[in-house]
Amino acid sequence: LRILLDAAMEVMGRNGYVDASVADILSQANLSTRSFYRHFESKDQLLCALYRREAEDAASRLNAKVDAAPSPRAALDAWIDEILSLGQHRAKAARVRVLGSPGAMRAEGYAEETRHASKLLMEPLQALLAAGAADGSFPLADPAADASLIRSVVWSAAGLTPLRDWPGSRTEVARQVRSFCARALGANPVG
Repeated sequence: LRILLDAAMEVMGRNGYVDASVADILSQANLSTRSFYRHFESKDQLLCALYRREAEDAASRLNAKVDAAPSPRAALDAWIDEILSLGQHRAKAARVRVLGSPGAMRAEGYAEETRHASKLLMEPLQALLAAGAADGSFPLADPAADASLIRSVVWSAAGLTPLRDWPGSRTEVARQVRSFCARALGANPVG
């Protein structure tokens, strides 16, 4: 299954979702048609499996970094950095472009996978905001409401929305986003 998903990402990255044929994917994977239909009924199902794998891998990296942070503030920084990397790290950004393309968005089951991925990425953010509210490091935090706003800001800063207008280097974008989030949450300045 991994070989098939890796081949799908390669072919979809090269051709786009709409123009990536099952035959091209199977050729890339050096597998038979029977191998494809043993796992999937359609290219849309393949895309959804690929989306789920990528979301779960991203969530695993995100959770590891957030869990390793020594404080809610450091956890927020880790969360921001990992989400920014989805748009700024070359390989991750290429995968996000494939999975977020207009053609891919029309795949049957895509909306459900998007909701699943969003939940995976939001849970650690809400938890770290709740921890910061409890220990006083984010005294103004409203975890449920603030998590959605922070996600929107960081997603935009990473260039993962069409409204991207963040000038500067990756380091400067990260500094701006951290500053905004910390101020919005009433955190004391680092210093």
